Amino acid sequence: MKKQKNHVMHRAVVSLMGGAALLGLSACDEGTPATPTAPAATEQAAEAPQPVAGSSAADALLEGLIYDLGKQASEVASHPELTESVRNMLALLEEYYTQSAEQLSGKPEKVRLALRLADTARDLTAWERACNSYDRARADYDALPDAERSKSEVRRYLSAINNGKGFCMMQQRKFNEALELYTKALEVDAALYELVAPPEGEALPEGDVEPELARAAEDYFFSYRCLGECQELAGDPEEARETLKSGIELAKRLNRLNPTMNLQYIRLLGALGNLEIRCGNEREALQKWAEAASMCQRLFNATTNLSVRYKTQRQLQNLVPNIKALQEKLQPAEQPAEQPAAPAPQA
Repeated sequence: MKKQKNHVMHRAVVSLMGGAALLGLSACDEGTPATPTAPAATEQAAEAPQPVAGSSAADALLEGLIYDLGKQASEVASHPELTESVRNMLALLEEYYTQSAEQLSGKPEKVRLALRLADTARDLTAWERACNSYDRARADYDALPDAERSKSEVRRYLSAINNGKGFCMMQQRKFNEALELYTKALEVDAALYELVAPPEGEALPEGDVEPELARAAEDYFFSYRCLGECQELAGDPEEARETLKSGIELAKRLNRLNPTMNLQYIRLLGALGNLEIRCGNEREALQKWAEAASMCQRLFNATTNLSVRYKTQRQLQNLVPNIKALQEKLQPAEQPAEQPAAPAPQA
């Protein structure tokens, strides 16, 4: 019976997580920072920039399942059958890549496949395996014809490769290598953003945000956050603060954001709050967390995109208890008794 159950689990995980990797969904949307020095109210950067998920119930359910399964997969003692399935899933993905390599040679799809394989290994904390796959993705990118490499949607892969490998290096506390990779990713995203950014000082026009601008801004926000969090962990909180503030100022200059852009903006605010709490600046942290929570609530109420609602709810679940605890801590020990309201005048 147990063998049959494990077989079913294996098939489910291979199907869900393997399919998610190939489709551009991360197995663990947000990860755990390396050796934090104080509680963080928002989840930390882990995922490479991903194509925006659809708004169907199936998309949201799949994303939630993958997030939960990715977390469970890291608990080797508690879930041995899941861990075995993860190893099998990675082997199947690598076999698929090998079988497809010749057919996809010189095509962006080969880079994308190698990148998703790397992302999956990274999300499962297989750092060395992930780094090898990121190197393979970079080699596939470099092998593309110039005409393909110059396309914006293909250059985004280069940013994702640098951010993904940078995260692996950061988790291994190889901060110099991580900072170099994160800086390269930010440079790529800055160049792509400048191609589609509105003129300086000009607000976005009314209507939907252009998809090209939305993708470029999301990636740019994300890379600011990755670099800032790495700078803090590397022991340079002042530089980290300036980096995160630069990302926040960029979001403010745009004046209007779509739901997925708003999510990255919320995460930037949360990351700055996390930095301030670890630096002992509790009131500044509370301000940033409260602003992020307020944006989360507005975004949750305003959007029908189930994937965005799921991610927003998860952010709130992290923010709210930390905000409440910090508010209680910062309240004066003794407060004057609340005066009763004056009675309403009689007619």
